[in-house]
Order: sequence, then structure tokens, then C-alpha cells
Amino acid sequence: MQQPEFFVAIDFDGTIVAQDVTDAVIQRFSRPGWEIAERMWAEGKIGSRECLSIQISLLSASIDEILNYIGVLRIDPSFPAFVNFLRTAAIPFAIISNGFQEFINRVLANSGLDEFPLIIANRLQETQTGLEAIFPYAEELCSAGTCKCAAASKLGGGLPVVLIGDGRSDFCLARNAAYVLSKGKLSTFCAENDIPGQPFKDFSDAASIIQAGISEALETAILNRSATIT
Repeated sequence: MQQPEFFVAIDFDGTIVAQDVTDAVIQRFSRPGWEIAERMWAEGKIGSRECLSIQISLLSASIDEILNYIGVLRIDPSFPAFVNFLRTAAIPFAIISNGFQEFINRVLANSGLDEFPLIIANRLQETQTGLEAIFPYAEELCSAGTCKCAAASKLGGGLPVVLIGDGRSDFCLARNAAYVLSKGKLSTFCAENDIPGQPFKDFSDAASIIQAGISEALETAILNRSATIT
């Protein structure tokens, strides 16, 4: 296969793992009030960074209790093979998530991966009053906890981005990506906004799409989008 010239940004919640892990934790452990923040975020009144700050502050469990709770969750069984495919093909990639690294690490621990991919995500900190959300990859002009656009641009070194994702946290990066492999709400968003890409079922499917499409539609879309994105 011809050496590809793109960076792959992979969402976690709803993509690598079927569930939204952060939502599951908040619904299980949060005190009343998290729904208000969720509704304000859904209505566009606050960004995900503010929403997560509020919701994490309302959690009534320790990090250890939470990690024990999510320990039963499993990733897409074809994801380890997908990671190996990218590494073998020398395609740069990372998990870029608006969730929390502690949750991602715990779920990936059951994955069978010999080595975790690079993970860009929010962090948790225990304080005297409970848990606090930390946002090491936030950007001043972006309301998200993790600015996926900035992270993908920096990690990719200016290479075109192929995004693999499923939901609202991927919308902004999808607008700037060269090609999108999508599920769920992201598929609808891409169709409505004429964003190049296609739906995928699992990471076995994603590997096949990338492998088969490099010299055809995918490569053409990447070149075309690269020429128009500044």
C-alpha cells in the first residue's frame, strides 16, 4: 500500500466503546443538577467544558469507585487489530476524546492491547470536596473540554485529518477533516453538511475502508479538502 499522508483522529465514547462512559458515570453517581447542565449544553447555551465541570463536581463517588464501576465495559473487539494496522502502515494516529483519560485507561485495560495509543483527553482530580475536572487540552477560543481541532492539527503536524467518530463532540473537527468515518449523530451531521466520508460499522470495517480507499475516493477527498482548508 502506498505510504499514506494523513493523520487519524479517533473518538472514544460511542466509537471505540459502544457506550458513552462519561454519561454512564454521571447518570450513576451524580447528585441532582447534572440534568440542567446537560440540557443547557444540548441547547447550545454552554460549552462542554462548562457542562463537564458542573457535572463532575456533582459526582458523589471516588475515582476508584468509578473505575470499578466501568471496569465491566468492553471496547470494540476489532479495535486492537485496527491499531496494529495503523502502526504497521505507519499511519500516525491518536485517541482524541472529550471524555476523561482515567476512564479511557480503565476500559482499555481490558482490551488486550500490548501498548496503549496516544490519548488526548480531559483529566480528573480528587480534592477535599470531591472530584474536579481538569482540561489540559482546552483552548481559549473553544468551549470544548478538549479542543479536538487544535489537538489533531498539532499532532498531525499539518497533515490532512481522517476523523473516526460518532457524536456532537466530533462536529467541529468533522468540518475541518479531510474525510470522516462516522456513526450515529455524526453520520447525520456529515450528510447534512456535505462533509466527505462514509458511515462505518466497526473498526474492522474502518480498516477495510482506509486500506481499500487510499488510492481512490478517500485519497481524492483528502487532496480536495486539503486544498480548501486553511
